[in-house]
Amino acid sequence: MLLSVVIPCYNEEDNVELFYDTIVHVFGNLMKDTELIFVNDGSRDETFRRLENIYKNSPYQIKVISFSRNFGKEAALLAGLQHSEGDFVSIIDADLQQRPEYILEMMSILNEHPEYDSVAAYQEERKEGRILSFFKNCFYKIINKMTEMEMVRSASDFRLLKRKVVDAICSMPEKCRFSKGIFSWVGFNTFYMPYQVEERANGVSKWSFWKLFVYAIDGIVAFSTVPLTVVSLAGILLCVLSGLFMIIIVVKTLIWGDPVAGFPTLASLVLFTSGIQLLCTGVIGHYLAKNYIETKDRPVYIVKDFLKK
Repeated sequence: MLLSVVIPCYNEEDNVELFYDTIVHVFGNLMKDTELIFVNDGSRDETFRRLENIYKNSPYQIKVISFSRNFGKEAALLAGLQHSEGDFVSIIDADLQQRPEYILEMMSILNEHPEYDSVAAYQEERKEGRILSFFKNCFYKIINKMTEMEMVRSASDFRLLKRKVVDAICSMPEKCRFSKGIFSWVGFNTFYMPYQVEERANGVSKWSFWKLFVYAIDGIVAFSTVPLTVVSLAGILLCVLSGLFMIIIVVKTLIWGDPVAGFPTLASLVLFTSGIQLLCTGVIGHYLAKNYIETKDRPVYIVKDFLKK
């Protein structure tokens, strides 16, 4: 049975050859039944040249998909899955933070437990700051309450999938993709396996706090319409409060002759209502923007070079 290993790469010139040597050493004889799919996501360094060298000198099944520019990790994951041919498909990063040994462990789990369709790895102990960890916990709590599905905290893209799961994922035509949500949305029985993340072999993470924040917003918008309901309720509540406040002002003026509060109160009310309106407009605009992207029906990625053996 063929195993496909999808490896997204972005500016990983110092890691791809080390990754290749490591996985060949770990897999041993299993390499003859394995295809490695390297997806070069528009790297600006020598990543593609290093991958080309691996392709020319490797005796094993190698595919190198090189994009015309950087389309993002979501596009790289989709390209790797769409070009995979294995009965099992694994996704792993090229920086060796996720050790290839875990793939063999995942294979054992699926072979010993046929009731499971995929294995997802999650970090028992995250090696990151408390602030980042706090915001990630908040994200998982929020999105799990907003959607019908459940996303397991700390579950990464590092996983092993059976072919039917891969086919289900590839059948989803959406352009604005959020893989963590897609993995949960398609269903199937998933075994969650703890693993220990390692230090990067070389280089630094491409994910900044801002990129993670935008990614989290995209995930909520992609799988929930609750924010639209919230802004609608906020609008209704604001209208009710405004009506009550107007009645109070009129009654006080007619009965007790109290003067209407001056400029500070008026300015505060205007700023408050304007802020609510801008927030609601922003939420609606985000959904419209995603719909605009989907209706243009542009490809998720464009392949510049494709090497296969």
